[in-house]
Amino acid sequence: MWKCTFCEKTNFDDQKVCPYCTAPNPAAQKPASAGTPEHRAQPQGGATPPVQDWASRYNPDPKANKKPVKLDQILKYLVIAASAVLIIYLVTMLFQKPGAKTDAAISPVPDQALIVQQTAEQETPAPTDTPVPTDTPAPTREPVVVDAVTELYLDFGQTYQCTTKDFVLPYDIANDEVTWRCADNEDGTTCTKNGKLEAGFYQVDPEMRYNEEIIVTGTTEEGSVLTYHVYTGDGETYDFTWTSGRSMKNYSGAVIACSPMVVRCSGFTLYYKYELTDGKLEANSWSVWVRENGTEWVRVQDIQVENQVAEAHDIVFDRPITFSEICIQPETYSYNYSYQDAFLIAYMIFY
Repeated sequence: MWKCTFCEKTNFDDQKVCPYCTAPNPAAQKPASAGTPEHRAQPQGGATPPVQDWASRYNPDPKANKKPVKLDQILKYLVIAASAVLIIYLVTMLFQKPGAKTDAAISPVPDQALIVQQTAEQETPAPTDTPVPTDTPAPTREPVVVDAVTELYLDFGQTYQCTTKDFVLPYDIANDEVTWRCADNEDGTTCTKNGKLEAGFYQVDPEMRYNEEIIVTGTTEEGSVLTYHVYTGDGETYDFTWTSGRSMKNYSGAVIACSPMVVRCSGFTLYYKYELTDGKLEANSWSVWVRENGTEWVRVQDIQVENQVAEAHDIVFDRPITFSEICIQPETYSYNYSYQDAFLIAYMIFY
C-alpha cells in the first residue's frame, strides 16, 4: 500500500497512479527501457505532451479553487433550523402557565387535564373590586368628665349602689367599666371599687344638718371621670349649752343641756378643760353621765382630767341611748373646791 503525496489517499501497492487524483506512484516499478533515446517513439506531428504540475494541482490557491455552496446543502440546513425552532416552541408551550396567550396556528393539542382546567377558569366569574367585609373596630371614645345629675344625700349608715344611669353621658358606659373610689373623710363613709357606697355614722358638727361634701369618683380605662357629690346626715341639728340647778350624788352645779333631745345616740367626742379656782381635788378621775329620756341619769364612762389640760375624750355607750342632758363631774372626797370649765361636743355616733 502507498499514500499519495498529493491527495493523501491510501492506495494499493500495485497501482502505478493514484485512482483518486491520477498522480503517479513514485514507488511503482518502472517499465523496461524501450531502447536508446534515439530509437523511442515520438509523438505524431512532432508535438510534446504537456507536463503535469502535480504540486500546483493538489496545492491550489484556496481562493482560486473554492467550491461553490450547493443548493441542497442550504435546504438541509434550513430544515434543521426550522425543526429546532419548532421543538423549542413546543417545549415552551408545555411549561407555559395556564391562561398565557398562545399562537393558534401552531399551538399543540392540549391534553385533557389542561382542557378541563381552562374550561373551569372560563366558567369561574372574574373577581370584582368589592372588598371583603371585615369586622369594623369600635370607634375610640373621647374621655368625658361628668358630675351626677343631682347631689346625693344619705342618712347615717345608708347604702347606695353607684351607677352610670345617674349621669348624662354622650355614649353608653357599662357599670363594670367603672372603678369607684371614695375620698378620705371624717364621716366614716366608704365606697368599694364596684360602687357600693355606705354612709358613715358620725355627725361631725352637731350644728350642721349634713356633714361636709364627700367626693366619690368613678374612672374608666379610657380616662372618663364620673363624680358624685355626697352628703351624709339625718338633717337634724343640735345645740348644747350650760344650764344650772342640777344636783346629783355629791355634785351640785351646771350640766349640759341638749336641744332637741338626741335620739338613739351611741356616743360622742367630748373636748373638755377645767381650771381649779378654789380648794383642792383629791384625784383626776371624773365621770360622764347622760340623762336618758330626760328622766334618769346613766353613768356612761369615766375619764382622766388634769387641771388646765384640754383633751379630747371618746365617749362610747354600750347601747344606743336617747338623752337630753350631759353631766361631767369630779370623783372627789373634798367638798371645798370651785372651778371653771369649757366643753365641745362633736362626732356624735348614730348606729
